[in-house]
Amino acid sequence: MSYRKHQDLLIDVIYQLKDKIPNIKLLLVGIGPLKEKYENLVQNLKLDKYIMFMGYRKDVPQLMALSDIAVSASRQEGLPVNVMEAMATGLPLVVTDCRGNRDLVKNDENGYVVSLDDIKKFASCIEELYESECLRMKFGEKSLDIIKQYSLEKVMDEMERVYLNCIKNSI
Repeated sequence: MSYRKHQDLLIDVIYQLKDKIPNIKLLLVGIGPLKEKYENLVQNLKLDKYIMFMGYRKDVPQLMALSDIAVSASRQEGLPVNVMEAMATGLPLVVTDCRGNRDLVKNDENGYVVSLDDIKKFASCIEELYESECLRMKFGEKSLDIIKQYSLEKVMDEMERVYLNCIKNSI
């Protein structure tokens, strides 16, 4: 729970959606310096039944398998493991437009990429996915297809190519 991960945006999104999607649940995995602040925000907005603070977990793949949609509200990322795990699970995504997120999520292909602080757009994208099982399946299948390029085998092949090229150029 941190400024960089921007979970407060997700809390605001759930506040926007709670009456439209009464069974919505946001599982927030992790710990961090803003956890208490976010827990207080959830209590103040009376979102306790919609948002669960899960703490540090080792069963994230199982949690992903229970989910319909994956989200990332990050302000900054490198290569976001959470997004990659969601894609490998075959989930559609709604993510903020930052490096890392936009490298993995192709807007309108395997999810939606939304401006950093656009709560209304983020909420409407989740609502659209909620309302369309067909769209969730289409985006989920595309996620599975896109993530293949990040498989261990592909990465190892690419690393071998890079190292061989370096060796060849140094001789």
